[in-house]
Amino acid sequence: MEEQTTTSIKFKCPNCGEVAQEEVIFLCNKCEQTDMIVRGGVYMCPSCLSPGENFECMKCESKEVKMKMKDKG
Repeated sequence: MEEQTTTSIKFKCPNCGEVAQEEVIFLCNKCEQTDMIVRGGVYMCPSCLSPGENFECMKCESKEVKMKMKDKG
């Protein structure tokens, strides 16, 4: 029997520190809505999973928010 691994996504803002998923907006101006996938409860497109200005902090409007995935299992 295979052991399932649950992935938890965390976000870190350079100004606010660790922020909740609800306080982060996903930004993309090049992908279609049909390209979107769900990753850890967050809608995003596969081409935007690379580092860049893809997330914005709703507290301070910084576009330098980093996504970190943490495996639990």
